[in-house]
Amino acid sequence: MSYIIIIPTYNAEKEGIENLLKSIKEQTLSPDKICIIDSSSTDNTVAICKKYGCDINIIKKESFNHGLTRQIGIDNNKNYDYAVLMTQDILLKDKNTLEILLSSFNEENVSIAYGRQLTCKNSSFLEKVSRQFNYPANSIIKSKDDIGKYGISTAFCSDSFAAYKISDLLSIGGFPKTDFAEDMLAAAKIILAGKKVYYNAKAEVYHSHPYSISAEYKRGKAIGRMHKENKWLINTFGKAENKGKELLKTLPFHKKILYILQALPKLAGYKSEFFSINR
Repeated sequence: MSYIIIIPTYNAEKEGIENLLKSIKEQTLSPDKICIIDSSSTDNTVAICKKYGCDINIIKKESFNHGLTRQIGIDNNKNYDYAVLMTQDILLKDKNTLEILLSSFNEENVSIAYGRQLTCKNSSFLEKVSRQFNYPANSIIKSKDDIGKYGISTAFCSDSFAAYKISDLLSIGGFPKTDFAEDMLAAAKIILAGKKVYYNAKAEVYHSHPYSISAEYKRGKAIGRMHKENKWLINTFGKAENKGKELLKTLPFHKKILYILQALPKLAGYKSEFFSINR
């Protein structure tokens, strides 16, 4: 098995890129290459990555795109079997985390695998609840047959920590041009092509970052725009609102109120973008 790691970066020094690279170097299953696609950082990100022997591709900041930038890493490394996608702000929990994630491909017809994301102690209530809901303790293998059961969650995936079988990703056209959720769009197409997505809860990483009210609003707008631009996703897998309602059912009443209050900026952003495009 050959595999690479792809990490898009921008001013990643304060977000702990060196700690991430250290945790990669300590893994029981080493990558053949660590590919950094840097959006012209102005801090020491590039110097740190060079220190760890990374392959570095520098692009213009304004050219960054969530889908196409990651696709650069895929297109430049088509000769490898698998690509592990990460964001600059995660930390691998154990020394065999990558080995566990990649073992997911031992299951028949698995084309994508993603791991469990754990929050830090200082994470907000909203983030802790969302992470626990989206990344439960039990692993799940999802296919086209599960759409009726899981709805849009069938296509849920996160490139903060996910692995792709490169040949299968290329067979569905690779990552699309999008400013949000290139991982979900790719996973949805993989599932509709008859392949499977494996949520491997044993492959754990730490990943949490507090969002300001304005950041939550912008994130909501990005989700709304992505859903409207990809009607086929909603038409095939169902509405995202159903997932939110399912999450609320898991909370006691007083925590429901707290969650709704903290989630309002994101919901407002989603609604404003989704319906403004409809007009």
